[in-house]
Amino acid sequence: IYTNTGAILLALNPFKKLDHLYTREMMELYWREDGGSGSSSGGGEEGRETKEKLPPHAYAVAENAYSSMIRSLEERDAHRLESASKGKLSPCNQSILVSGESGAGKTVTTKIVMRYLSILSQRNSDGNMGANEHDGPSVEMQVLQSNPVLESFGNARTIRNDNSSRFGKFIEMSFQARKDDACGQRGSLLGAKIDFYLLEKVRLVSVNPGERNYHIFYELLSPHGMRVSDKQRYKLTSSFGKGRTKLTVHDFNMTSISGTFDRRDGVDDSETYGELRTAMNTVGFSFDEQDGIFSVVSALLHASNLKFVNNGNDECLVYDQDGTSAAVSSLLGVSEDSLKMALTTIILEARGERLLKQLSTSQAEKALEATVKAAYGSLFAYLVTRINKSIEVQGEFGCETGGMDQGGDDVATVGVLDIFGFESFETNSFEQLCINYCNEALQQQFNRFVFKAEQAEYEYEGIEWSNIEFPDNQEALDLIEAKRLGIFAVLDEQCRLPRRTDQTFAKSVYDTCESNSYFEASRMQRSKGRFAIIHYAGSVTYDSDSFILKNKDELPKSASDLLASSTIPFVSELARILGGNDSCRPAPSGDGGCAPLKRNSSTLTRITVSGQFASQLKGLRARIETTEPHYIRCLKPNDRLVANHFDESLIAHQLNCAGVLPAMK
Repeated sequence: IYTNTGAILLALNPFKKLDHLYTREMMELYWREDGGSGSSSGGGEEGRETKEKLPPHAYAVAENAYSSMIRSLEERDAHRLESASKGKLSPCNQSILVSGESGAGKTVTTKIVMRYLSILSQRNSDGNMGANEHDGPSVEMQVLQSNPVLESFGNARTIRNDNSSRFGKFIEMSFQARKDDACGQRGSLLGAKIDFYLLEKVRLVSVNPGERNYHIFYELLSPHGMRVSDKQRYKLTSSFGKGRTKLTVHDFNMTSISGTFDRRDGVDDSETYGELRTAMNTVGFSFDEQDGIFSVVSALLHASNLKFVNNGNDECLVYDQDGTSAAVSSLLGVSEDSLKMALTTIILEARGERLLKQLSTSQAEKALEATVKAAYGSLFAYLVTRINKSIEVQGEFGCETGGMDQGGDDVATVGVLDIFGFESFETNSFEQLCINYCNEALQQQFNRFVFKAEQAEYEYEGIEWSNIEFPDNQEALDLIEAKRLGIFAVLDEQCRLPRRTDQTFAKSVYDTCESNSYFEASRMQRSKGRFAIIHYAGSVTYDSDSFILKNKDELPKSASDLLASSTIPFVSELARILGGNDSCRPAPSGDGGCAPLKRNSSTLTRITVSGQFASQLKGLRARIETTEPHYIRCLKPNDRLVANHFDESLIAHQLNCAGVLPAMK
């Protein structure tokens, strides 16, 4: 359900299918020639007047971004003809920023926009959406089919949303910028690149009641998805692969701990498993790659069932009576003894010597959790890197083959941002602070674009207008990101110093930040290690418990060595990603986001989670600044996730939090 307020599209999630809004015929309304899709007439008054008569739609936003890109390229050509001596103009890259609370429909809206741009590219190229001249899948199809892969491994059911993205992503779609020639037509899709941000790894070891772990675990265990023979291969049947009775989501701690097993939206995990396999084949994952991926996922399922017992000397052993450790070690390609040793001991290095120390039961449980989170994080990083390899710009347009980069003359881009929505729960931890910090930063960018740019234009043209006050949240951002005095800086310092705890971190935050007007910590909150931040969307209370552990994100060296020793090439590749040696590790500028932290033996030089995320966010904001932005604000009509029920106060709250009400004024 769409409407516009100025240049902002409001998209209300109807919580039901409205297929008539997304037919081919509806799409054609927005790309007809007088609308300006790749046509030089698109910039004329007649084209704009016709388009203004069309109803608001996500298609309209996508069309506007695409047309603006084409129009800027044509203006560049005209500029060169008129004044070639003045040098070249870079293409005007575009960005479409999709935002909103969890459950508001951001992921679906992103897919609608990407599908429109992909089909528009095929239309202008007179191509076939399914295949190219080499009888393989077209780049448009591969780009679209990356979505089911990322959703299976990066989305989960939460309290607010049955298909919640537990990571942020920026999909940069690259189009041919050169005028039509032997290489193709201007506006043809050449490829894409995906960057991801802040995968929620804690979900792998802790799932709240009413929520699920990542979809992939339920898809592998679904009754009508994977064949029995394949389940035996991945030890997902009785006797861990020897029997034919299928194991279910009730048999693994990872999928049963929350007591929630299905999705409220009626989506069948067996069906999404089939869609995943089709998508992986389309994108180009080989049989061996898929085999390695599902082996690791199955190993993590079994690993969640591992137990530890104390041997009476404050040391622990792996308690295994059903062959769980044998299943994990077999799937990972390591020996069972090596697995047990890695989880129950730690290697200490002192004066050039390596000492082996036994872990307590609680320490071993933490080591297992760290191993599971790190392995899945590197798996997700691998998936994104592999997808990018398939959909990257190829041939003379690719950066590695002598073509211009994405800011050059050969390629123009439309970036689509699908970022996690603002979160406020009964208990908010480190993950919520990072997510809300991201939303705080993007909200500032939205304010500056919508308000400051508009007011500057009014003043320049001498138009009388009433000054509209809008909140400037720079002080709230400083509270989080400022050097030395920000919460992240305090947290990083605590992580570097010896013998620091969440309690010492909380005290340091109170001492450092209490003068900031956006910071609150009552006596009661201080007694519980909590503090509050007054965000643009409201005050959120954070619990400092586990902040230091989550920010360090450390993997025991014994566990890292274990994965590196695997006889399975795919698993040892994940170990290389964990070590930070993979080529997809983000640059210091933050332009990227496709790999986990680079690990370093020194606590003083190790990059923290907050440090890397702040760097990535800085890079993302810088990229958006170089584009012409287009905004889609997604809204949720109610918290019950049901159709035909509209909670006016909830909708008004979202409009206010998103800065839409001041924009309407």
